[in-house]
Amino acid sequence: MSLGSENLILKYGVSGSSYPKDTGGPETGFYRSWKPYLIQEGFYHFLLGLESYLEFQKKLSLLAEEPVGVSLALSCMVEVNVAGGILLQSETTKQNRFQNENAKDKQTLTNLEGSHWAAFQNETPTRIYAVGVSEPGWETKLRKLKSRLENGKLSGTKSFITNGGEADVIFWVTKREAENPVYSVRRNIAESNVAVENQMIEESFHTDFTPLVSHLKLTLCEYPILDSDLILENYGKLGMELRLKELLSLVSLLIGKTKSVSKENKRIAEEREILIRWRETFLSPLNGNPEAEYLLTGFPYPTDALLLALTSHWNLASPKELKSIDPDYQLFVWEDSFTNYLVQKKNRKSS
Repeated sequence: MSLGSENLILKYGVSGSSYPKDTGGPETGFYRSWKPYLIQEGFYHFLLGLESYLEFQKKLSLLAEEPVGVSLALSCMVEVNVAGGILLQSETTKQNRFQNENAKDKQTLTNLEGSHWAAFQNETPTRIYAVGVSEPGWETKLRKLKSRLENGKLSGTKSFITNGGEADVIFWVTKREAENPVYSVRRNIAESNVAVENQMIEESFHTDFTPLVSHLKLTLCEYPILDSDLILENYGKLGMELRLKELLSLVSLLIGKTKSVSKENKRIAEEREILIRWRETFLSPLNGNPEAEYLLTGFPYPTDALLLALTSHWNLASPKELKSIDPDYQLFVWEDSFTNYLVQKKNRKSS
């Protein structure tokens, strides 16, 4: 889908509804309702080696031009960047993906049947992956994670799993000495190796910003894990790459989000175009999956000028007040300790 294509929300949506016209509804779930259409329109082609990361970012911007599309773009970018990022790193799945040196980006779609990658193709029923990292009191430090696998049983709590309320499988980041293995946890009790329902305690919730995105707090109590459930030996430094991808994708969501208001304000239009050109220049040289070291060269990503233009447009005191205009703007002014750590790391490299 090119930038000149019809917006997916306009193409498949229903006036007055957050769901597509042919499938879905609250009983199906927001992201689950839309994912078949995202697959159809190529939103997962980057993961399958069929297009560049820049093309994926352009699709996110186009999607985010519609109010409902901001929530959908967030759900999509988290599954692609985070769950997909773990799969890209996994040695077991790499063997299924790098087969033919003549294939685009040295990736191929062969030998994908029965693999995790089928979830990003025309798989029925639709399957959704989410990732559990955040824990109560962890302060964004992997060494403080308390999730443990002991005697083949996993216990711990993940406090904020984006897409978790709709996910079929959650990639659970644990702690084992100096490493952080990642295990696959299936939410459907009937399809998992869990025998007792109280081994899994769930609490679904939504936020004021992107309110259609489902989040989950999930506690496991001696949840049985098989050897085949190990997805990644060590999450480790991958966390930095995945967070930088999320922050870069927020640039694309901001580009889409501000299209309508840019038509009313010349300064916003100019700053938005500057941001679009920056993204093109930054991502065009990339082949394949962007890694942390490259992503860090462009960080912090230059959204401040556009956010300030928006702040001025609505006569607000600071960008943090943009959420009073639309709660979705909180996405773009959110600061957590890990983001601050990345700023400090970049400053140290520059000094």
